[in-house]
Amino acid sequence: MRKMTKMDHIGLYVSDLERSVKFYGDLFGFPVHRRLEMGETKIAFLGIGGGLLELVYKPESPGRPAEGRWTHVAYHVEDYDGVVSKLEGKGIPLDKRALGDGSRIAFFKDPDGHDVEISESPFNQ
Repeated sequence: MRKMTKMDHIGLYVSDLERSVKFYGDLFGFPVHRRLEMGETKIAFLGIGGGLLELVYKPESPGRPAEGRWTHVAYHVEDYDGVVSKLEGKGIPLDKRALGDGSRIAFFKDPDGHDVEISESPFNQ
């Protein structure tokens, strides 16, 4: 059996594709890697450094996955204070927490209400 070697992508359903592309591009600098259209479904893949964030717009169910639920997506950011300041400057409410090792994380919602976490220190080291 082959073992998984890396994460490929995380998919999020969104209610406005261009708004979400702009949000993640402005906040994290995620570039558009690729776009697809399948009928009325429009998809943008954003590069997130070693993987992809897939933003999916389906007119029949904008912002809602067909089945299932995930809790959050987390990103390590090198300039934690700068990203926190940028979020606060946009008026985005943050739930900031300090971990036992002294590192910091913060949770917020993207434009479709998805839970997003940023971390000062990477968890996958």
